[in-house]
Amino acid sequence: MQTSSSKSPGGKPIWWAVALSESIGQVKPLAAVFDGEELVLFRDSNGQPRALRDRCPHRRVPLSLGCVKGDKLQCGYHGWTFDGASGQCTAIPNLRGEEKVPAHYAAQAFAVAEGHGFVHVALGAWAADASPPELPTAGYPATGPEFTGSAVANISHAEYLAVMLDGPQCLLDFSFVRMTDFFLGDAQRSGDQLVLDRGAVWQSQVLPSQFVADYPLIVRTTVPLVGGSLRVELLTGTELPLVTVQIASGANRRGTTSVCWRGYVHTENLAGMPLRWRAGRAAGRDPFKLHAHIDGAAIAALLVAPSRELAAAQGSTQKIVPIRAVA
Repeated sequence: MQTSSSKSPGGKPIWWAVALSESIGQVKPLAAVFDGEELVLFRDSNGQPRALRDRCPHRRVPLSLGCVKGDKLQCGYHGWTFDGASGQCTAIPNLRGEEKVPAHYAAQAFAVAEGHGFVHVALGAWAADASPPELPTAGYPATGPEFTGSAVANISHAEYLAVMLDGPQCLLDFSFVRMTDFFLGDAQRSGDQLVLDRGAVWQSQVLPSQFVADYPLIVRTTVPLVGGSLRVELLTGTELPLVTVQIASGANRRGTTSVCWRGYVHTENLAGMPLRWRAGRAAGRDPFKLHAHIDGAAIAALLVAPSRELAAAQGSTQKIVPIRAVA
């Protein structure tokens, strides 16, 4: 199923970061569900990532249960084979030699772009002679060792975006850091994103956070109005970056959310950081952790505040005209 959030106002395509580059190979296909769209991803013989709808048109079996055959994907049920670029069925085992494969026996193919450590799939369409839009992860320039992962979180995608503004501490942790409930100003609109800063302190902080006048740390969350590419940054009080996390999120089945992420530490700004922080960095420990199992009680206790601005901004977008996804 394809939802209206697959496209931006005016019918332009939306690129969804759906998988980490290293998780897609040339042998075993990968199943992914983003924006409610069931996808199968693999690399062809040239290493180019390909994306098809994860459903064989023959018996509706997931194509992700099959195997990669060069530039093609073979269904594991009856051996129907599909071209990765076009989705066209190229072989059916029980056809006689003189019989041609009917053109309508095709799996839907999607445009794919790889960059910044993610594989992106475009749900939507654009003119054949037009340049693809900028990828949503373009602002993620990793400069050091990365920490990556993927999960399915037990929360709806709309709530995942809202909680990332209202209480990101329910969704992720930074090592040796305690996020507070104090917003450092209102959420700010930046293009098709909403940006919010909140105060944070080191866990070794002696005074309770409510008695801190100048927060030594800032947690900045950047949430999209359309699509699912988020960014969470840990900054010093003077806004020097310490940790950057890029999160790809999208609606999975039954009210859950697919997430995959990449993040890294800005080593040039570690001077003056607490000893435990620097020791953890030297030991290669993860500087952050994303949660797959969300505490429902903690979510229910959150004050609904900046997420109202997100809902209002999303509701103010123009009416979207449905369009067909193409390769």
